[in-house]
Amino acid sequence: MNKYTELSDFEINKLVACKLRCNDEITETLLNKLVFVNGNIFTPCSNPSDAMTIIIENKISVIFDTGCKEWAAGIAYWVDGYEWQVSDEVRKNNPLRAAMELFLIIKDAENEG
Repeated sequence: MNKYTELSDFEINKLVACKLRCNDEITETLLNKLVFVNGNIFTPCSNPSDAMTIIIENKISVIFDTGCKEWAAGIAYWVDGYEWQVSDEVRKNNPLRAAMELFLIIKDAENEG
């Protein structure tokens, strides 16, 4: 079960910042719903510049599913050299949001293991 589904983008941005930048200065403005890391706005749910490093470093795959008309983020890998398998998939209308939720799920699993 994805416990991040009901959170706002602002809350997801804040959690991602905390997972990535524990030693940096993280501040937030509740009125504007912005997260700042070392004085810079950090919005990986909506800004590809913030999200792509996370997506690449964590080998997150993002693809549009034409059947259900949603973006799917997952960890994709080849099986036997001819078939794709995807684990821990998250589906959303926003591909960056899906990837950030998956990133948090991955980090939760690392901390449990």
